Amino acid sequence: MKNSYRKFSYITDIPGIKTSLLNMRGKGFPKQPQLNKHPCAQSDGEIFDEEWFKSTVAQKVTSHPANKLEFPFSGENIFEQPLIGFVRGDDPIFAEYQKIIGSFHFTPAGIMAWQANNNGVAAPKAEDISVVSYILPISEKVRADEALREEWLSERWAQTRRCGEIFSQILAEEIATYLMSKGVLAVVPDMTPMFNYKKYPDVGWASRWSQRHIAYAAGLGTFGINDLLITEKGVAHRCGSFVVNLRLQPDRERNKDIHAYCLQYQGINCLKCQQKCPVSAVSESGHCKERCGARVIKSTGYCNRNYHIFIYGCGLCSTKIPCESAIPKLTGPRL
Repeated sequence: MKNSYRKFSYITDIPGIKTSLLNMRGKGFPKQPQLNKHPCAQSDGEIFDEEWFKSTVAQKVTSHPANKLEFPFSGENIFEQPLIGFVRGDDPIFAEYQKIIGSFHFTPAGIMAWQANNNGVAAPKAEDISVVSYILPISEKVRADEALREEWLSERWAQTRRCGEIFSQILAEEIATYLMSKGVLAVVPDMTPMFNYKKYPDVGWASRWSQRHIAYAAGLGTFGINDLLITEKGVAHRCGSFVVNLRLQPDRERNKDIHAYCLQYQGINCLKCQQKCPVSAVSESGHCKERCGARVIKSTGYCNRNYHIFIYGCGLCSTKIPCESAIPKLTGPRL
């Protein structure tokens, strides 16, 4: 698809179909990598510390061929330089997530035990596990395109939703596979057969591994009134993460106020994201998942007809707002 649009994307865009439908049910992912159990697996002396992960993720974002848009924007980068954070596997916040989000939400120890069992090794203790979380800020050109839209997502944004998610999965899978080849147990929770994103009783739409909540746990941001994660690079981003059998040191302080960077929650009249939403899914009382979700699903037809890709999305409330690309300054008229 380097020089033209695909035809009949409802049936021909296999990567888009997998990203949109199959992955939500834990299907369509590559086979799990196998752990190298040889005693000399790490004999080359490579050190998998915090700096290794930061430089490895950054290098992939900079040079990976999958970090590109398709026709008619071929060659344009999707994401800018990432933010990376770490959280220990025994952090009490994961037990809290099972109460707040639901008992179905994975814990790092739980998903790592599954990977250990796959490879016939003992499950590591929670204190010997870490989660590497990353934020992929969306490029300025994509954001500028989206900021002009009022009803439906822009073509660049739709491609970012599709190609960007595929790249994020590739990034995490490649790192996990490399670590496993070096004898380090690793797993990408939202690329396992147990993962799903669906409507749960008494909870609504939720997943078994919420990337935004993982990023919050790693100190990468706080939540806005539209439920997006406000980071130092703003809310226009995608999140990803993977779990490793390593003791990595968290180097970002997690804000105790989960809404610390949201102007509206801090008593400053804003609600710019409400003004951008075409279906009023954002209000002073928060974010309506039902209304938002219905709009997002409806966009599938729009993207197929107009952009020839199988994907859904919106993102209108991510741009042309104070927290689009930075943490907003807490100034303005008070409520």
